[in-house]
Amino acid sequence: MRLLDTNVFVDHLRGHAPAVAFFQRLRDARDVAFSSLTEVELLAGKANADRRARTTLLRFLQGWTKVDVSNPIAILAGDIARESSLDVADAIIAATAIQHKAEIVTKNTSDFRRIKGLRLREPY
Repeated sequence: MRLLDTNVFVDHLRGHAPAVAFFQRLRDARDVAFSSLTEVELLAGKANADRRARTTLLRFLQGWTKVDVSNPIAILAGDIARESSLDVADAIIAATAIQHKAEIVTKNTSDFRRIKGLRLREPY
């Protein structure tokens, strides 16, 4: 499984050409997921005060599997945040990847590298 980090979605939504091309390549992939935390972070963006933008975002996210933050993920994320000084949001993404044996696709590899055994990939 590939777990997409929030920053990859943000680049796409802003029309960043490499991100748009990346998502076009993912169109038929079945191993792509995102954390429900990513959905929260994206919806918190000011652009989503506009109903059309919000609807477009939610439709876009429906193309991939959403992984909810379960209690085991929350517990692991707390440990990761405390032990690695990673912010809570990134710790939840990391814990989700570990729990699901997924690779994180992110532009933020420097922070995630602090976590031993976490598989990372830069999208573009």
